[in-house]
Amino acid sequence: MQRLWLLPLFLIFAGCQSLRDTEIFYTPTSQKNYQPLTKDTPVAILSEPPPWPHRTIGRFAMQSPRGYRFVQRALLHNARLRGADAVVLRKLAFDLRRTYNYIPPQWETIPQTNVFYQSVKNDKGQWVTVPQTYTTFVPIFRPARTMISDVQWTDVEADMVVHRDKPALGAPTPIP
Repeated sequence: MQRLWLLPLFLIFAGCQSLRDTEIFYTPTSQKNYQPLTKDTPVAILSEPPPWPHRTIGRFAMQSPRGYRFVQRALLHNARLRGADAVVLRKLAFDLRRTYNYIPPQWETIPQTNVFYQSVKNDKGQWVTVPQTYTTFVPIFRPARTMISDVQWTDVEADMVVHRDKPALGAPTPIP
């Protein structure tokens, strides 16, 4: 019960657990929907608008402590899901954030297993030495401390674009 207050902090800092969880960071800017692409279809990530005629269909913006590789995979996942032909980066930034976690003082007990030897008579009436084990619990006091950690966050904003002459689907497709 003492560590239950850490759960919300863990959920905040853990970030998204899967690529499907990143779909909430996509905002459509067009009423047209396009056929989703397969996982193997290459999608270009560009730093400036493409030279071919294009149309912006949506915007993707997120921050994550899981690193650039995860953000890149999330960007491509969302682009393929929406049928985008390319992704135009508007912002890519890295931010080092320091967190301070106060850990209160506490008492703990550590099990300590020991062996002692006891002399007993066996079934032949002879005295033999037999090892006996027992466990005691040693109290340990842990003083209060502050844990400092630095985490690099990745911040990305991008536009999803398609070729201007790409045919749209007839009806809007619901996101699964």
